[in-house]
Amino acid sequence: MTPQRETLASALDRVSTTIAHALAEAVPVYQHYTRLCENDQSWRESTEPTALAEEDARRVRTEAGMYAANLLVEQLRVQARAAAERFPTVGVSGELLSPMPPSNDPYAIRDWWEDLSDSDRSMVMTRNPSWVGSTDGLPMRARHKANLRLLETELANRAHLVGDNGEPIPDLDEEDQRDLRGLLRLQQLFDPKFQDSVDLTTVTTPLQERFLYLLDARQYPLRIAIVLGDIDHADHVVVHVPGATTTVDLRLFREATWLSNLRSEAVRILGGDTRRVAILDWIGYQAPYDIARRRALGDSGASVLVPGEASDDQYARAGAPYLIRCAEGVRAIVGPDVRLVASGHSYGASVFGLALQETDVFDAAMVVGCPGMFVTSIDQLKIPPNTLFAAVAPGDVVALLNFFGIQVIQIAGVQILAPVPRTTTYPGGQRALLRLAVGHETYYDLGSVSLHGLAGIVVGDMGRVKTTSLAWLSRITGMASNATMPAIPIVVGSGG
Repeated sequence: MTPQRETLASALDRVSTTIAHALAEAVPVYQHYTRLCENDQSWRESTEPTALAEEDARRVRTEAGMYAANLLVEQLRVQARAAAERFPTVGVSGELLSPMPPSNDPYAIRDWWEDLSDSDRSMVMTRNPSWVGSTDGLPMRARHKANLRLLETELANRAHLVGDNGEPIPDLDEEDQRDLRGLLRLQQLFDPKFQDSVDLTTVTTPLQERFLYLLDARQYPLRIAIVLGDIDHADHVVVHVPGATTTVDLRLFREATWLSNLRSEAVRILGGDTRRVAILDWIGYQAPYDIARRRALGDSGASVLVPGEASDDQYARAGAPYLIRCAEGVRAIVGPDVRLVASGHSYGASVFGLALQETDVFDAAMVVGCPGMFVTSIDQLKIPPNTLFAAVAPGDVVALLNFFGIQVIQIAGVQILAPVPRTTTYPGGQRALLRLAVGHETYYDLGSVSLHGLAGIVVGDMGRVKTTSLAWLSRITGMASNATMPAIPIVVGSGG
């Protein structure tokens, strides 16, 4: 969203164009009138000489006015060009306008920002914080600073809606409660004064390494993105999309925990340098709010579970364009040499299935618990060959659904992560037993074989990424590889 602005030069040019359009409409209308007057000989023969003289004088004055108006159009355009050269950043009321990029392309925005002086950057940050906080192509720290200001403003505007217990008052409708609670959770995640009063012990990323990359509270649901690590300087970057039921109020701390675990494991594989890995968690779309819902069976009083919003692809199709824009903005700021990995859990992986058909900025993609990616072959995705990895944990029925195309494990060219426990050795010689992950919400558990494999993909250490065949995975999970799942036979965990 580009802030509204108009320079003196553009205003002068706009006014000249308005006059020119008015003249273009007025001339033929007036000419038609004068032709009628000239052809009305009976009126001229019966009219007094003084009236005829007045008629001729009006015609002369009108034609002179039209001639002058044409001159005015040209002079205004000349003045507009002069104003553009002498006062390019002055507004219509004489105010100084902050600089703006030449286009909305993330690469053009990146270059434009780099060329700004410190004073111009400060002006843009001060006058247009909402634009800075949401514009792809701008550096992470600038967006973080702007979004913290926006967060403070949003909470101040809603302060009267927060009760003494620090939670939204019960009188609010459900959507307003969710968004306000989400803003409060963000404050707890980023404000130092809350670090001892809220249980964030599972979020192992230190406060100084957390960044608020996106904050959009203009409409429900609240849309955000957080970064764990230094995305501007890391050489391994992940863009992650969570799945169904992911609203900021319900899932922010869980997301920060899971992705802190992934980052910690990747850092451990690299030998402990935390500067090298950054993860962007994109909660920038409206995720389905439920996985299943109960439906009554006639008048019997019995009910069954049927697919809920998570079986509807409209949320993925609505979110994919924004995800593409985010991803291309990340590539613009990290450069071509950084390893950029797409990551998705459950429905979020399906969103990525659409995005990866349109953008080629990623070096690899990894999906877990995914109910389909809208493709049948990796060739339909704009990623290099042999770089799509899928994890299916035993007991995770969501990963074996085919809501959005075929099952992910059946996609031609996919690499299936082996879920069996094993030992591994880290730099420095420390050995660890990697345990089995079971169910839909265990892929990012510390010490799990799935987390270790995903971290290996993040850093490009393929020796740590153990894969298996579709037939062997079917034996492990105890389900046929081509099974068609019934409508939500079981709901595993609380998120999708």
